[in-house]
Amino acid sequence: MSEPHKPADKAALLASIRVGYDQFEALLDSLSEEEMVISGVNDSWSIKDNIAHLAAWQTYHATRMEAFLDRGEEPPDPAPGLDTEDTINTYFYEKNKGRSLADVLADFRSAYQRVFAATEALSWEDLNGPFPWYNNDIPVGAYTMGNTIEHYEEHGEIIRRWLEARR
Repeated sequence: MSEPHKPADKAALLASIRVGYDQFEALLDSLSEEEMVISGVNDSWSIKDNIAHLAAWQTYHATRMEAFLDRGEEPPDPAPGLDTEDTINTYFYEKNKGRSLADVLADFRSAYQRVFAATEALSWEDLNGPFPWYNNDIPVGAYTMGNTIEHYEEHGEIIRRWLEARR
């Protein structure tokens, strides 16, 4: 994964998100449906499971940004009672592992559109400030980059390593 960067403005952030998404989609376009459902890419996960994981985190982040735009109130927790990233990831995996590839891909693309639209709708000032309900000073834009650009890079690299090991 590349070093995180801070975009100079909202246009640069949106451009980075779009480029990261397009690169990840290009990787997916290079794969067959059969490759996307083979287990063992990372642990028992398939590429489809990685895509579902990305979709779940994008959906969660889009929901947070939309709540910030609408009311400024914290949205419901998508994984109630789970408090670590690993347990949340396991929850998302279990929730999605039986879904079809077509449904997972549709959710991934829809979640991307929601994140992108919410990022466009927030002001640059809002993107550089924290969510009002979090007790930290991490900017909304940093969460946005983590749930898009950085996440695409991370899972793209996992998929590329798996593909290289198979060839």
